[in-house]
Amino acid sequence: MKTLSKAIAIASLVSASALTAQVANAEVSFNAAVVSDYVFRGVSYSDNGLALQGGADYSHESGTYAGAWLSTSDDGTDTDIEYDVYAGYAMEVGELEIDLGYVTYNYLDVWSDFGTAEVYANVTKGAFTASIYKDIDLYKTTYLSGAYSMELPQELALDLTIGYTLPDDSSDDEILDLSATVSKSLEMVDVAFTVTNIDADAAGAEDDTLFFLSVSKEF
Repeated sequence: MKTLSKAIAIASLVSASALTAQVANAEVSFNAAVVSDYVFRGVSYSDNGLALQGGADYSHESGTYAGAWLSTSDDGTDTDIEYDVYAGYAMEVGELEIDLGYVTYNYLDVWSDFGTAEVYANVTKGAFTASIYKDIDLYKTTYLSGAYSMELPQELALDLTIGYTLPDDSSDDEILDLSATVSKSLEMVDVAFTVTNIDADAAGAEDDTLFFLSVSKEF
């Protein structure tokens, strides 16, 4: 899942979807992905290298949904597998689209002690989306983001996102991350180029600008 909010989440990615089926007023879809760098909220989780990703989603016409998403990750010395599990409810209120949910971030081996969980709310009106993610487990941080999507000539799309991490401990510093993604849907796949920048004064974090490519397909 990791929204781009993993981006305008999963921003930010190379994802390839694989199958859609109708099951009693519900839709189940599967996806697979390859990214040149797995970046989440401005930070590389693959040591600036290639990552393989995939997942499955269930959505019901009532607005409820659930899914699981996984990705390879790398701390520079060891490779791990991250898997996210999430569920939520999406609805329309007037001109607003509202999405409320819960997501857990989990790791199989190297980073197993760093798994956590968040509750979130996304509100969309037209091309604008405002989001809040509250960590209710390990980190206790609050992540605020705003996103804007627009169409460009040549059937290109532009997604802009700004995110702001507020720590639970007032002695820690906030973290600002920015991203811009230009994408295009081709006959077989979707391709995207993303640039991200992070302004991080928090302990253990560094300012960084990252560039990465993504390829995706959904069906």
